[in-house]
Amino acid sequence: MSNGPTAIILVGGLGTRLRALYPDRPKALVPIKERPFIAWMLDWLRAHGVERAHLAAGHLAGLLVDWAKELNNPNITVSREPQALGTGGGLLYATQFVPDRELLVLNGDSFLPSLALRDWLAQPLSDELAGVLAVTRIESPGRYGTVEFSEDGRIGAFFEKAERPSGWVNGGVYRLRRSALDGYSEERNFSLETDVFPALAQAGALCAQKTPEPLLDMGTPEGILAMERWLDAHPEFFNVL
Repeated sequence: MSNGPTAIILVGGLGTRLRALYPDRPKALVPIKERPFIAWMLDWLRAHGVERAHLAAGHLAGLLVDWAKELNNPNITVSREPQALGTGGGLLYATQFVPDRELLVLNGDSFLPSLALRDWLAQPLSDELAGVLAVTRIESPGRYGTVEFSEDGRIGAFFEKAERPSGWVNGGVYRLRRSALDGYSEERNFSLETDVFPALAQAGALCAQKTPEPLLDMGTPEGILAMERWLDAHPEFFNVL
C-alpha cells in the first residue's frame, strides 16, 4: 500500500448545470472522452504518486459506490453523506474515514493540470499555516470569484463573483490541516469556500500556491468540451513524473 497521502475528492454536489444532459448520474460519473471524469482524476493523482483516494459522495452516492466496487481496488474508498452537508460539511464527514494528519482535498469537477502536485506535496506545510490553496490566473473570472494575496502568498480576502478582466481564482486543490475544521459541526451544512477559507484567511493562516493556467472545469457543457479538447492536445498529461 502506498505511504503517500489519501486524496479526499469532493463529489457530493448536485451538478445542477449538467442535470438536463445527465439526470441519471452524479457529476463525477459524467463522461469525458467516454470515461467518467473521476477516472481521469484518479489517473492524474496516480501519475503524481497519490495512489489512495476517498470519494466524499452525496447526490446519487450509490452509483459512485457501485462504480468503485467494480474497480476492485482497496485504495479507492467511498463515503455517503447522511444529508446534504456542503463542501465543508462533506469534507468533515469524510475525515472519519481518512486518518492522515494533513488532508489533500480536491474538488471533484475540475483539473488544474499545470500543478506540480508531487513536488508540492514534498514541501512541508509551514507550522503557522492551517492550509494552502492552489490558485491560478484566468481571464474574466466572474463566475468563480477571486482570491487576493500578498507577495509572500498569504491570502487576505476572497471576493464574490463579479465582472473583472482577470484575476486569481481558487483552483480546487487544497492542503489542509485537520485543525482547519475545528469548531464546525458534523451535522451542519457549511462551505469551504464561504465559511472555512475566509475565516482562516482572516486569522492569517491561509496561503496561496500559484499555479500556471489552465483551470479545466467540467461543470457545464461548454466546460466539458474545453476539457476534452485540452486532453486531446496534451496526451502527456498522465505521464508518470
